[in-house]
Amino acid sequence: MTNQNEPRSQVNVNAGGTVSSSPGPLAYARRVVALLFGILVIVIGLRFLLLALAANTGNALVDFIYNVSEPFVAVFRGVFTLEHFSPVGRREIDVASLVAIVGYALLALLIIAVLRLGDRERTSA
Repeated sequence: MTNQNEPRSQVNVNAGGTVSSSPGPLAYARRVVALLFGILVIVIGLRFLLLALAANTGNALVDFIYNVSEPFVAVFRGVFTLEHFSPVGRREIDVASLVAIVGYALLALLIIAVLRLGDRERTSA
């Protein structure tokens, strides 16, 4: 008769006889992809905010963010006929930046999903 207050131990049994606790071989690739696309989306998001807040283009940091993000946003220019609009004064809403953020986020998810397929264990039927 066992005491109900005693902790119970559980043992997981793997058919192969070994238990692997390390990440799969493509886990590091997924992390790198997520990091790179995360940085890209943040830079494009900063670009969108700086344009929306009419940041000073003479500032070195603002100019750097515009120059780094432009090639990545340029791919999405022309997707919609409305590329940007200015609600008040010099402020500008860049539609291409928003489309780029969504596009690169979806691309990252697709690449990560494909890499995850390679990590699945093969089961014999």
